[in-house]
Amino acid sequence: MKFYTCVLFFLISSVGFSQAEGTFEKANSAYADDEFEEAIQLYNAILEEGLVSSDLYFNLGNAYFKQNDLANAIYHYEKALQYSPGDSDIKENLEIANSQTIDKVVDAPENQLNSVVHLMTRTLNINAWAWISIGFSVGFGLLIILYFRSSTVKGKQRNFSFAIAFLVFAVGSLFLGRFQNQLQQEQSFAIIFENQLPAYVEPNPRSDINFELNKGTKVSLGSTFRDFTEIKLSDGSSGWVKTSAFKEL
Repeated sequence: MKFYTCVLFFLISSVGFSQAEGTFEKANSAYADDEFEEAIQLYNAILEEGLVSSDLYFNLGNAYFKQNDLANAIYHYEKALQYSPGDSDIKENLEIANSQTIDKVVDAPENQLNSVVHLMTRTLNINAWAWISIGFSVGFGLLIILYFRSSTVKGKQRNFSFAIAFLVFAVGSLFLGRFQNQLQQEQSFAIIFENQLPAYVEPNPRSDINFELNKGTKVSLGSTFRDFTEIKLSDGSSGWVKTSAFKEL
């Protein structure tokens, strides 16, 4: 019975993916014909089925950008980067979209070591770092086998040196993957979806206003109190905004 259940599940999944692929092609055709509203509806229909990919988010971001909806364009470009952190096309389009937002937030200075680690971490996603670590670990094991099977001193030295290098790369990849996972767990980001959004000193609309935000601005999220969430900008500024005014990444 289990076998037939698994086969049925596989067939249903295959049909679902096939239908999504057809919808994706229709959405791409609509986009090519400048029918951006239809393309957006079709792309979102795929997302509602629970199917996601960097290409889907990227194309959806492009469609929103063509509609001058910067908040949604930036949001979906950011989502695409979560799946393909090293994709230059996504980064370029995100940079273009960010350049057209009202708020110009300057990043706070970061020490060189942290900057290098963050840059390396963002190059690939967590799954990619895991596969790289596994690959180097397998290579380390094979080189150790070759080390013990080498009949010459020079061969043993060469294989041992390569094995140590592979071990270092395996541990380094594992560290970068774990570091990226830790960052994602510790930090949550969101995109603002309102213009002239007040950021209050306290979670109270009667308190003083620190600054105002506009659509498309990326913020990091802190604690939540009633209908307000504490946010922080990349320049270090912080305040409390309505929880309904942003969309979490």
